[in-house]
Amino acid sequence: MLGTRLVIPRRGRDEGEKPFWISYADLMTALMMLFLVVMAVALFAITSRNDRHEAEIEACLGNIKNLVAGQPGVELDIKNRRVSFGERARFANADYNLSAASAQQLREFAPVMLKFADSTCGKQLLRRVVVEGYTSQVGSYLFNLDLSLKRAHSVLCALYDQPGADEQSLTVDQKQRIRELFLVGGYSSNSARATDEESRRVELKLEFWGMDEKEKSPASSAAQTPLGQCQLQRHAVAN
Repeated sequence: MLGTRLVIPRRGRDEGEKPFWISYADLMTALMMLFLVVMAVALFAITSRNDRHEAEIEACLGNIKNLVAGQPGVELDIKNRRVSFGERARFANADYNLSAASAQQLREFAPVMLKFADSTCGKQLLRRVVVEGYTSQVGSYLFNLDLSLKRAHSVLCALYDQPGADEQSLTVDQKQRIRELFLVGGYSSNSARATDEESRRVELKLEFWGMDEKEKSPASSAAQTPLGQCQLQRHAVAN
């Protein structure tokens, strides 16, 4: 018995380390799951906020739809957020001059647009109104691009023109609001309609503030500068 050797089995080198690495792996898995849960909650919150914001815009568009309903020939495309005027704002081939009747009709519609802009939802959500000019596919790209800008420009000039004898003039405040709110854009022959006559038009595109966008500065001092005169020539342009 004295010669019997007590043999203690040695544990493998990795055996003592296994519990540590298993715990570390479990910890990483738990952290990953927590991260996924946090991201899912954050995405859901952002999506919900965005959905609410879009719903507010849709409700606001419903307000202007009611205002437009009483204007003959004026249509509101809620999906694309555009106001079209049908024959009220169409042009002859290679021309950017509005007829006197069309100019009067646009001036009569301007207070409706301003009423929407100054409504509760308009003040909160409406960013600007872009007057977009379009052309048919007749003519070169650059010629049509210039023509489309002049057509949009002519609409703003018409709003500032002197009214007819049987027409009520826009007030100084209304003209100032138009100046602050309206912008001009031209899009050549993009978005052509079924016929060339329908394509030669202008539309109003309603742009709204994004969910987290805010106006960073008050009205520019440039808004206080003199209006000046429209520089558009009052005749058709030969193609």
